[in-house]
Amino acid sequence: MDNKSDQYITPEMVSRICSGDIIAYEEFVRDQWTTAVRTCWLVLRNVYDAEEAAQNAFVNLYKFRGQLKDPDKFRIWFYQILLNAARQQWRCRPNTSSVPAIEVLDPTDKIDQTETRIAVREAMCSLGKLERIALVLCYFCDLTDREASIVAGWCLGTYKWRLAKARRQMAKRLQDRQALKDECCKGANESWMK
Repeated sequence: MDNKSDQYITPEMVSRICSGDIIAYEEFVRDQWTTAVRTCWLVLRNVYDAEEAAQNAFVNLYKFRGQLKDPDKFRIWFYQILLNAARQQWRCRPNTSSVPAIEVLDPTDKIDQTETRIAVREAMCSLGKLERIALVLCYFCDLTDREASIVAGWCLGTYKWRLAKARRQMAKRLQDRQALKDECCKGANESWMK
């Protein structure tokens, strides 16, 4: 994969982690922490729950490192552990939306890009949990359909159906937002012309 975070998941790193090398494990946690928290936040919508889920995932990764049968599947296995930790956190605290969210905006973004990111974030937050998981695995974790279905624990057809449903819902919400923005701008422009 071309995912930046995957450059740290080398076969040597996997071998060292699975053999109990604490230095390799610490390096992996350091390199993957931000990605793991971000992935959990996209599912949970709560920074504190996301950090706790990521922490639990890394503990479980180390605790069950000997259970990995195929080192080539380490990435999928890690995302399974991560998603399971997020699901467990979700069950513990299903509605904690009053806690501040992670700001996913990049200060170097242009205004249009920032508006788009905000719109996407708001649309993501309005999705159901299963649809949000499908989108996160596809677009933010950069997994193939087959890998994402394995990580989610769904049949491939179920994953594709949920992903298609999520895409439709996202498109509708983003179109509605754009229509509202266009209507507001139209009204503002007309008042300036008078």
